Amino acid sequence: MVELRDEGVVGMPLAEALVALAALAGNTVVTAAVTDAWESARKGFARLLGHSDPAKTKLAEERLAETHDQLTQGAETDMERVRAVLEAQWVTRLTDLLEEDPGVEADLRTLVQEIQAQLPAGTVSAADHAVAAGRDVNISASEGGVAAGVIHGHVSPPGPTRPGPVGG
Repeated sequence: MVELRDEGVVGMPLAEALVALAALAGNTVVTAAVTDAWESARKGFARLLGHSDPAKTKLAEERLAETHDQLTQGAETDMERVRAVLEAQWVTRLTDLLEEDPGVEADLRTLVQEIQAQLPAGTVSAADHAVAAGRDVNISASEGGVAAGVIHGHVSPPGPTRPGPVGG
Protein backbone atom coordinates (compact mmCIF):
# COMPACT_ATOMS: atom_id res chain seq x y z
CA MET A 1 0.00 0.00 0.00
CA VAL A 2 1.16 3.54 -0.66
CA GLU A 3 2.47 5.24 2.47
CA LEU A 4 1.06 8.70 3.12
CA ARG A 5 2.66 11.38 5.26
CA ASP A 6 1.98 15.06 5.81
CA GLU A 7 4.52 16.07 3.20
CA GLY A 8 2.90 13.83 0.57
CA VAL A 9 3.51 10.33 -0.63
CA VAL A 10 6.91 9.16 0.57
CA GLY A 11 9.69 9.44 -2.01
CA MET A 12 7.72 11.24 -4.74
CA PRO A 13 7.86 14.80 -6.05
CA LEU A 14 4.83 16.84 -4.97
CA ALA A 15 2.97 16.72 -8.32
CA GLU A 16 3.41 12.95 -8.50
CA ALA A 17 2.37 12.69 -4.87
CA LEU A 18 -0.90 14.51 -5.61
CA VAL A 19 -1.63 12.25 -8.58
CA ALA A 20 -0.84 9.20 -6.44
CA LEU A 21 -3.12 10.53 -3.68
CA ALA A 22 -5.94 11.07 -6.20
CA ALA A 23 -5.40 7.52 -7.51
CA LEU A 24 -5.48 6.07 -4.01
CA ALA A 25 -8.58 8.11 -3.15
CA GLY A 26 -10.37 7.04 -6.35
CA ASN A 27 -9.59 3.42 -5.56
CA THR A 28 -10.82 3.95 -2.02
CA VAL A 29 -14.20 5.28 -3.25
CA VAL A 30 -14.72 2.22 -5.45
CA THR A 31 -13.48 -0.24 -2.82
CA ALA A 32 -15.61 1.28 -0.05
CA ALA A 33 -18.76 1.34 -2.21
CA VAL A 34 -19.43 -2.35 -1.59
CA THR A 35 -18.53 -2.44 2.12
CA ASP A 36 -19.97 -1.31 5.43
CA ALA A 37 -17.63 1.69 5.21
CA TRP A 38 -19.74 3.15 2.38
CA GLU A 39 -21.87 5.58 4.42
CA SER A 40 -18.82 7.13 6.00
CA ALA A 41 -17.04 7.28 2.64
CA ARG A 42 -20.09 8.73 0.87
CA LYS A 43 -20.53 11.50 3.45
CA GLY A 44 -16.82 12.33 3.57
CA PHE A 45 -16.26 12.50 -0.18
CA ALA A 46 -19.49 14.46 -0.76
CA ARG A 47 -18.45 17.00 1.89
CA LEU A 48 -14.95 17.31 0.45
CA LEU A 49 -16.08 17.59 -3.18
CA GLY A 50 -18.90 19.99 -2.25
CA HIS A 51 -16.66 22.70 -0.77
CA SER A 52 -19.60 23.84 1.41
CA ASP A 53 -21.56 24.59 -1.77
CA PRO A 54 -24.97 22.84 -1.59
CA ALA A 55 -25.21 22.40 -5.38
CA LYS A 56 -21.71 20.87 -5.62
CA THR A 57 -22.38 18.67 -2.61
CA LYS A 58 -25.63 17.42 -4.15
CA LEU A 59 -23.88 16.65 -7.45
CA ALA A 60 -21.15 14.75 -5.59
CA GLU A 61 -23.79 12.80 -3.64
CA GLU A 62 -25.55 11.86 -6.91
CA ARG A 63 -22.30 10.68 -8.48
CA LEU A 64 -21.41 8.68 -5.38
CA ALA A 65 -24.88 7.09 -5.37
CA GLU A 66 -24.45 6.14 -9.05
CA THR A 67 -21.10 4.53 -8.25
CA HIS A 68 -22.62 2.56 -5.38
CA ASP A 69 -25.58 1.44 -7.52
CA GLN A 70 -23.40 0.34 -10.43
CA LEU A 71 -21.17 -1.70 -8.14
CA THR A 72 -23.91 -3.27 -6.06
CA GLN A 73 -26.51 -3.85 -8.77
CA GLY A 74 -24.31 -4.54 -11.78
CA ALA A 75 -23.83 -7.83 -13.57
CA GLU A 76 -21.06 -9.92 -12.03
CA THR A 77 -19.64 -10.86 -15.43
CA ASP A 78 -18.31 -7.40 -16.27
CA MET A 79 -17.60 -6.09 -12.76
CA GLU A 80 -13.84 -5.64 -13.20
CA ARG A 81 -14.39 -3.38 -16.22
CA VAL A 82 -17.07 -1.42 -14.33
CA ARG A 83 -14.74 -1.02 -11.34
CA ALA A 84 -11.91 0.19 -13.60
CA VAL A 85 -14.11 2.73 -15.39
CA LEU A 86 -15.57 4.07 -12.14
CA GLU A 87 -12.17 4.25 -10.51
CA ALA A 88 -10.77 6.21 -13.47
CA GLN A 89 -13.69 8.66 -13.21
CA TRP A 90 -13.07 9.21 -9.50
CA VAL A 91 -9.32 9.60 -10.01
CA THR A 92 -10.03 12.31 -12.60
CA ARG A 93 -12.53 14.09 -10.32
CA LEU A 94 -10.17 13.98 -7.36
CA THR A 95 -7.18 15.09 -9.43
CA ASP A 96 -9.24 18.05 -10.61
CA LEU A 97 -10.20 18.81 -7.01
CA LEU A 98 -6.54 18.82 -5.94
CA GLU A 99 -5.56 21.05 -8.87
CA GLU A 100 -8.40 23.50 -8.20
CA ASP A 101 -7.82 23.62 -4.44
CA PRO A 102 -4.40 22.34 -3.32
CA GLY A 103 -5.38 23.18 0.27
CA VAL A 104 -7.73 20.18 0.31
CA GLU A 105 -4.80 17.73 0.11
CA ALA A 106 -4.50 17.18 3.87
CA ASP A 107 -8.27 16.69 4.22
CA LEU A 108 -8.32 14.16 1.37
CA ARG A 109 -5.35 12.29 2.82
CA THR A 110 -7.05 12.13 6.24
CA LEU A 111 -10.35 10.98 4.72
CA VAL A 112 -8.65 8.20 2.74
CA GLN A 113 -6.82 6.99 5.84
CA GLU A 114 -10.03 7.01 7.89
CA ILE A 115 -11.96 5.05 5.29
CA GLN A 116 -9.18 2.53 4.70
CA ALA A 117 -9.11 1.90 8.46
CA GLN A 118 -12.83 1.02 8.26
CA LEU A 119 -12.48 -1.42 5.37
CA PRO A 120 -12.86 -5.09 6.29
CA ALA A 121 -9.71 -7.03 7.13
CA GLY A 122 -8.38 -8.76 4.06
CA THR A 123 -9.56 -5.99 1.73
CA VAL A 124 -6.81 -5.25 -0.71
CA SER A 125 -6.57 -2.27 -2.98
CA ALA A 126 -4.15 -0.92 -5.52
CA ALA A 127 -3.81 2.23 -7.56
CA ASP A 128 -1.67 3.76 -10.28
CA HIS A 129 -0.79 0.73 -12.45
CA ALA A 130 -0.48 -1.60 -9.47
CA VAL A 131 -2.00 -4.97 -8.70
CA ALA A 132 -3.20 -6.04 -5.28
CA ALA A 133 -4.12 -9.56 -4.29
CA GLY A 134 -5.25 -11.09 -1.07
CA ARG A 135 -3.65 -14.40 -1.98
CA ASP A 136 -1.16 -15.99 -4.43
CA VAL A 137 0.01 -14.08 -7.48
CA ASN A 138 1.59 -15.93 -10.38
CA ILE A 139 3.56 -13.99 -12.98
CA SER A 140 4.58 -15.71 -16.19
CA ALA A 141 5.49 -14.98 -19.78
CA SER A 142 5.28 -17.07 -22.89
CA GLU A 143 6.46 -17.02 -26.48
CA GLY A 144 9.42 -14.73 -25.88
CA GLY A 145 7.51 -12.39 -23.53
CA VAL A 146 8.93 -10.74 -20.45
CA ALA A 147 7.38 -11.02 -17.00
CA ALA A 148 8.43 -9.07 -13.93
CA GLY A 149 7.15 -8.38 -10.47
CA VAL A 150 8.23 -6.00 -7.74
CA ILE A 151 7.11 -6.20 -4.14
CA HIS A 152 6.88 -3.06 -2.02
CA GLY A 153 5.85 -3.26 1.58
CA HIS A 154 5.81 -5.92 4.22
CA VAL A 155 5.78 -9.46 2.90
CA SER A 156 6.35 -12.61 4.86
CA PRO A 157 6.21 -16.19 3.69
CA PRO A 158 3.73 -18.54 5.35
CA GLY A 159 6.51 -20.44 7.11
CA PRO A 160 10.01 -21.84 6.66
CA THR A 161 10.65 -23.97 3.63
CA ARG A 162 11.62 -27.60 4.06
CA PRO A 163 15.18 -28.57 3.30
CA GLY A 164 15.60 -30.69 0.24
CA PRO A 165 17.56 -31.11 -2.95
CA VAL A 166 17.99 -28.05 -5.13
CA GLY A 167 15.65 -28.16 -8.09
CA GLY A 168 13.74 -31.08 -6.59
